Parts: sequence; C-alpha cells; structure tokens
Amino acid sequence: MPHSHDVERFNRWAPGYDQHWMQRRIFAPVQRTVLELAQEQVARPGAIIDVGCGTGKLLALARDRFPDAKLVGVDAAIEMVRQAQASHLTEAIQFQQAMAEELPFPDVSFDLAFSTMTFHHWKDQNRGVAEIARVLTPGGRWLLAEFVATGFMKHVRKVLRLHQFPDRASLQAILSIRGLRVVAQKPVPGLRRQVTVFAIASAPA
Repeated sequence: MPHSHDVERFNRWAPGYDQHWMQRRIFAPVQRTVLELAQEQVARPGAIIDVGCGTGKLLALARDRFPDAKLVGVDAAIEMVRQAQASHLTEAIQFQQAMAEELPFPDVSFDLAFSTMTFHHWKDQNRGVAEIARVLTPGGRWLLAEFVATGFMKHVRKVLRLHQFPDRASLQAILSIRGLRVVAQKPVPGLRRQVTVFAIASAPA
C-alpha cells in the first residue's frame, strides 16, 4: 500500500488536483502514451482497471478509445475516489477505494491494467506486482508508466537513495519473480526520456 503520508497528501490535494500544472506538463503526455501503447497491445479489451486512478482522467480518455470496455478505477486516497465519482457521473466507469496490494477483484478479471506515476508510491511493490499479475487475463497487458532513471539521473537516484523509483534491472527482477516480462515500451515525449511506459505481459511458460 502507499505510505500513509502519501495517502494523506493526496487526500488534501484532491480538490485542486485537476488544476495543477503537472496535469498539462506531465500527466497529459503520459496518459496519451499509455493509451497509444495499450491500443497497440490489446485492441479490444473487455475490462480495464486503473490502479491509482486519481480523479479518473485516464479512464475518461480510455472510454473514448475503448467504448465497449468495462472501466474500473481504484485509489488508496478516498478523497481522490470521491473527486473521481463527482467528476464522472456515469455508470460506465466504476470507482472505489482500494490499494494495489489488495485488489478486490477475482483472478483474470482485466485485459488491461494501468499504473501511471503511482508505482513509486506503493509501499510493497512486490505484492502490488503480484496482484496485478493475478487479475490480468491470459494475453492481458499491464501498462506501467514510471520515472525510470537513465543516464546521469541513474547516479542521482543512487546518491539520493531514491529506491522507490526503479531502475530497469530492479524492475525486471521484480517482474520476473511474478512471471512477468516487458514486451514493449515507449518513452513519453517531452520528458527527456526519463518517463517510460512499459507494456508488461505474462512470460512464456
């Protein structure tokens, strides 16, 4: 689950979250890249979950691109969930409070799972990855968008001990334990190639 201070911070942030400058500069290009790669990987998903959905913007965009899919958003911060419910008054998208480490859904429930700039907030990343693997359908994809240090930033990450932000080796190690692997990836335009969207699938038996 996210660290408790992170949840509290996002609860306080929820009312003004959609007006923050990061929406335009960071989150919007990340969301576009996620949806582009998702459509390349799974053209007609039956069900999509956004883990760490915030105010629900990504799922609203996904509804336009995947109109026949069931859409579910979960977030650990209850005020984010309430803001999402108030902003998207439609039965087409369901929002509820839940943590990545304890997804309240049956096995093999979703063809696509999204996690956009939330992985570094998970307190137990191994357990969260296990839950994503559990709810993905065979042939499903997890679209993970995250800051993954490259070049000079790899040294900054090491010096500042920012271990909650994975490097590529540590990410691959976490995935392989759960039988997952990266099958495609796209850097997010305009962010100096420091944020990448990974399409993750079950590794061949």
